[in-house]
Amino acid sequence: MAKGGKKGVTQVYMPEKVSCMPDKRIFLARAGARYNFLVKEADFLERANKLFLEGFSHIDPVIYHITSDANALPPQLLPSIFQGVKRVTVFLSTLGEEIDNLISSYLNQGKTFDAFLLDAWASESLEVMNESFDKELRQQFGEGTMRFSPGYGDVDIRMNHYIVKELIKMEKVKVLSSGEMVPRKTTTCMIGWYR
Repeated sequence: MAKGGKKGVTQVYMPEKVSCMPDKRIFLARAGARYNFLVKEADFLERANKLFLEGFSHIDPVIYHITSDANALPPQLLPSIFQGVKRVTVFLSTLGEEIDNLISSYLNQGKTFDAFLLDAWASESLEVMNESFDKELRQQFGEGTMRFSPGYGDVDIRMNHYIVKELIKMEKVKVLSSGEMVPRKTTTCMIGWYR
């Protein structure tokens, strides 16, 4: 259990959709394709561009975040690399359920390749949104740790349940017993601050 200290209040940040647009080269690399090779394949690029724009129209990006004193949070939430931090910002970012539904729709139609490409695009889009928010937080709080998510290092992915249901208190996101979340294009992250 947490030792005490001041817990923050959950705030909502609505990023512009353009802040979620991944670089086409990076998104295609995530999908396992080489951009320089694909430039020569006009049909493929046309298909990828169509999916890229369709994905863009099916995202509803939002970030819920809270900044608390480090000692107000359960020790099992904080990775060992956070030693010495004074405050911690925890955030949940999601692209919403529409993009999940679109990917599922392609799978149900047997369009596996399109679903795969769209899934890679959405994963990269979520990462770009997290990176953008990370930069904004650093401008506000100064020196901090690297961005960290449960499931990596020494923080169990099942801590997502605590983050989503008890800390941020987000009803729209479901946390499975495995710690994975629905909508699928949802992440939880945290950054520790030394000031």
